[in-house]
Amino acid sequence: MKQKALLAMAAMMAAMLSFTACSDDDDDNNNENEQAAKETFLAVTNQEMVSKTIQPIYTNLMNANAQLVDAIEDMETQADVNKACELWKKARQYWEQSESFLYGPATDFGIDPHTDTWPFDRAAFDNYIKRYPDLVEDEDAQAIVAEAIATGQSLTGFHAVEYLLFREGQPRQVADITDNEAWFCLIAAEDLYLASVKLVSAWGGQLNEEQEEMLEDAEFESRNYGENFINAGKAGSTYSTITLASVQILEGCQDIIDEVAHSKIGHPYTGEDKNYIESPHAYNSIQDFYDNVLSCAFSINGGADKSTSYTATSLMAYAMAHYPTESAAVKAAFEEALKKVNAMKRPFVLNYQDKSAGEAIDALEALDDAIDALKVKLQK
Repeated sequence: MKQKALLAMAAMMAAMLSFTACSDDDDDNNNENEQAAKETFLAVTNQEMVSKTIQPIYTNLMNANAQLVDAIEDMETQADVNKACELWKKARQYWEQSESFLYGPATDFGIDPHTDTWPFDRAAFDNYIKRYPDLVEDEDAQAIVAEAIATGQSLTGFHAVEYLLFREGQPRQVADITDNEAWFCLIAAEDLYLASVKLVSAWGGQLNEEQEEMLEDAEFESRNYGENFINAGKAGSTYSTITLASVQILEGCQDIIDEVAHSKIGHPYTGEDKNYIESPHAYNSIQDFYDNVLSCAFSINGGADKSTSYTATSLMAYAMAHYPTESAAVKAAFEEALKKVNAMKRPFVLNYQDKSAGEAIDALEALDDAIDALKVKLQK
């Protein structure tokens, strides 16, 4: 009798173990299926991040910079200066809307600091102008200054062109712009154009023959960052999984949100550095901040025009389906951050310690936290 009981108990335990093993297998299969479905979706998300957000914005930037060069080259009348100022703002907007994806060539080739370091070094600029009073007539001097523009950071880029075109938020009077300043402004704008051509090329965008020649003359070579991003999880990509590339989208957003909150607004607001004010001569600071937040919305919502709506294959679409609490928080935080930044007292250069700046910082920090919570879910 005792032996039969033991045999029965053994049989029961074997059955339980068999059931548990089957249950574990089912769980493993379900997890594998869920992960496969996730990566299938995110593979499309990553592909469209390149084709619908990164490439279009950089192409718009490149085209706007080309127009800016032409306008500065043709500057003779006040109307010409006004036109150049409008084109600077147009190009500037596309650049700021690209700052959620500074990862890649913008960082690897130093394009971001080269084109967007502030404040502009006015003392160094004045020294060059004093040293070479006949700059427009002196080819040797032009070569020296052009080299400084091409290789420096604080004497070039958007803020060099800004300083030479604007004063106190308005276009400068054409009579006040010297020939040397106009030449310097043109060379800085041409350098901006070249930088944007490099970005389009590096992300696998389309160039015309003239732009290809520009890259050849500059001896610029780059791997295709677009293919690298799209091929995440495959051999040769720097992203070992598809999900890691999607996480990069969120981290790129967090990087620029943190910079806007704690550097662009925060440094002058807290008194840490009252001279650290972006676009002060054009009175464009708050527009810059606003476009940075839009850049993040475009990245997460899946397109260069998706500030509030989102595409069916975007990160936001995936989040809404799988992490409704976190995605709703991100959506609400975007709305609040855009509202608070837009409500900042203008111009920022004259109101950088207004309480509205502090409110904008709070909203940006909340947006950063919301995106971080979504990132944690996506990484699981």
